[in-house]
Amino acid sequence: MMRKLLLLFVAALFLLPASAQLRRSELSVSYGFAPVTGWTDTYTDLLKDLVAGHDTGLKGWGAVTVGYNFRLLNKLSLGVQVVYASNDRRIVPAANAVPAGTATSHYWTVMPNLKWTWLNLRVVSLYSRVGVGSTFSKAEAGGSDVSATDFAFQASPVGVEVGGRLAAYAEAGIGASGCLIFGARYRF
Repeated sequence: MMRKLLLLFVAALFLLPASAQLRRSELSVSYGFAPVTGWTDTYTDLLKDLVAGHDTGLKGWGAVTVGYNFRLLNKLSLGVQVVYASNDRRIVPAANAVPAGTATSHYWTVMPNLKWTWLNLRVVSLYSRVGVGSTFSKAEAGGSDVSATDFAFQASPVGVEVGGRLAAYAEAGIGASGCLIFGARYRF
């Protein structure tokens, strides 16, 4: 039994440098324009519980995403992403409503995802990515706050990556990370 364990250990030592050459893991950071949380605050219906006034527009700054992917097969990766976004809405009070001010909503999203690389050239890759998960949101207005948990998704049918171990990428799609996403990846 000890001999088999020793042989297995020696085999693992020889395979470890070979698997390190594959660069199976990657970390990514990105910024996305127009995430679904920025389109309207009725995404979570939080403000309906907090504010009886009328709103005058929603301002969001986009979404920041940090992700980790692990390549399972040559073209298929499994990963997880954490997304942060926030919105501000100016409130104009109605009768018997909260005073004029700003309502702020914060969104934290956690999404497992699959990435399929369908064209892999030496320096340029084209891929598609899809993810589903949960958004944890909190709205604050007039000294009160409300929290909710909702379904989250990201579907990016077209992504392009340029580079090697360190790469820049862009994606077009829809979801919690945004409709147009720009970022950087590091493979290790």
